[in-house]
Amino acid sequence: MRIHPILKGIFLAAFAGCCWGSMGVASQYLFTDCGFTPDDLTPLRMLGAGVVMLLFVAYSQRRNPLNDLKNLKNLRDLLIYGITVLLIQYCFFVAINVSNAGTAAIMVGTGPLFIMGFYVVCKNRKPTYRELVCVCLAIIGIALIITKGDFRSLNFSWQGAFWGILASAFGAVSTIQPRAAMNRIGVISVVGWGMLLGGLVSCLFISPIPKASVWNLTTIACCLYIVVFGTVISFCCYLKSTDYVIPSVSAILASFEPLSSVFLSVVILGTTFNSWEILGGLAIISNMIILSWPSGRSIAAIPPSSENAQN
Repeated sequence: MRIHPILKGIFLAAFAGCCWGSMGVASQYLFTDCGFTPDDLTPLRMLGAGVVMLLFVAYSQRRNPLNDLKNLKNLRDLLIYGITVLLIQYCFFVAINVSNAGTAAIMVGTGPLFIMGFYVVCKNRKPTYRELVCVCLAIIGIALIITKGDFRSLNFSWQGAFWGILASAFGAVSTIQPRAAMNRIGVISVVGWGMLLGGLVSCLFISPIPKASVWNLTTIACCLYIVVFGTVISFCCYLKSTDYVIPSVSAILASFEPLSSVFLSVVILGTTFNSWEILGGLAIISNMIILSWPSGRSIAAIPPSSENAQN
């Protein structure tokens, strides 16, 4: 049976979002039950994904990825991008570690607002009405999540929100900075080299060998899932979806990341969210959809930041 191209695009983008969301849940399991830390997962994910993606480039494009580094402009841009990706990955994993996968994924949804801020401040572009509405939605959503709806006790759960938003900010930088390199050598090559170079830089400060106390088949399966499905396959599916639907629609469907992350966190890990936190999450997810919806003046759609490399 022939599948309509638009349905292919919808499935691929939604599947990418689900992979990113479930990757967060696998990471949370490793943190809470297996003794892993963000220091363990950051180099593991980046080095593993970088090697796999560059091997994919060599096989699919029949060329040597090492040639990308002969151009000094490429080398400079890829190194900057790699360091930015390293900061994204580390902040995202810390956000999961200090809160939970659902909260981290939701906070990453603030990424489009940082893009909007860049264009307003650096490009003298006035925000549209709906972008201002999204800023309000994001502020409300973040406030509800960190306070859990209780503004009287001032018992803020701010750590997960802080690290998730920081990951989102670095994700915005990684969306804007490597555009020239992507035009020269392609998106997958840039992300592959960014992952590998960022992973190598991380090894200067973090041991590439996890110090986790629990190693078993489940642990190994989770690590492989994070690298293969949570990074390589998810990113390739997201990019492929843009062959069938416009990128803004792909970005809307990628909102399955926080939705799937919250759902799986509740079902598999028993994480609880009160009604105020759920309402705050829906407010942030809604601004992802609103900002990504096609419009003459809207910002270009972007992948979720924990998984532009992130997300």
